Amino acid sequence: MRIGVLAWDHGEEDDDSPVIAELGRERGHDTSLFTVEEIDVAAAPGGGPEVMFNGELGRSFDAVISRAQLHGDWRDRVERLMLASNIPGVAMFDPIEVWQAAYSKFRMMQVLADAGLPVPPTRACRTPADVEAASREWGTVVVKPSYGRAGIDVERITNVADDLPLIETLLARYGVLVCQPYYPTQYGEYRLTVSGDTMPMNMVKYPAVGQWKTRTLLGASFERVEISPELRDISIRATRAMGITLSGLDILPTDDGYVILECNAIPGNLNILGKESQRLAFEAMYEWVEARTPC
Repeated sequence: MRIGVLAWDHGEEDDDSPVIAELGRERGHDTSLFTVEEIDVAAAPGGGPEVMFNGELGRSFDAVISRAQLHGDWRDRVERLMLASNIPGVAMFDPIEVWQAAYSKFRMMQVLADAGLPVPPTRACRTPADVEAASREWGTVVVKPSYGRAGIDVERITNVADDLPLIETLLARYGVLVCQPYYPTQYGEYRLTVSGDTMPMNMVKYPAVGQWKTRTLLGASFERVEISPELRDISIRATRAMGITLSGLDILPTDDGYVILECNAIPGNLNILGKESQRLAFEAMYEWVEARTPC
């Protein structure tokens, strides 16, 4: 097969996509690597637009594995990915509608809740008064942008009056914030990977002393874990509900059971538990793609 790997970038932040492309070649596929910026439109010989992938005819590919980065010029990037997702005869893993749902935290929570999966109570906050109302209902809350990444501007609000300057800054920056109850993280947060119908790498992360975020860049520790059948079922159901081929889920144990905080379409740093686990994840992804691509 001829497979395109639509990378986040050319290696500055995404060190997984080159590995995906090379594994495709090992599996006998003609594999090309490109980014959203390299999706373009040329005039077709018979008239109309011809979608190009870094100068190559998009319709010459059998499938595209997408790790598309949409942050930045949203309108332009969504349009390019929409064009790439709608080339007749080219299977996209995963198409634009899946990507948009996965990027929007509001839409993600809606999809997962509609599928009967456990998610936190979620509301939109457009004013400090909205955050105050959420705090009265839930106590300590977490606010974050709907279209965000890497934990940037995810903040815990314990006292609205004290945190008012922060709230106002975030509202000025984003206009609207996702607001959810805060759940303690000291007992760890699961980071689970679903690739196709397998779960090749699962770990639990613990926040560093004095931190509540379970980010490794903030000193969080992590360890590989075996997961329960319940957690496996939740993870695979969530991934299928979102329509994602390769997902990274953040799931938190609470007094009332598990809650899904995120179902990410672009899990990164998949070599964090070693290259063997990374390879297993990508091999399972290729098996899923190969089985669903008509040739």
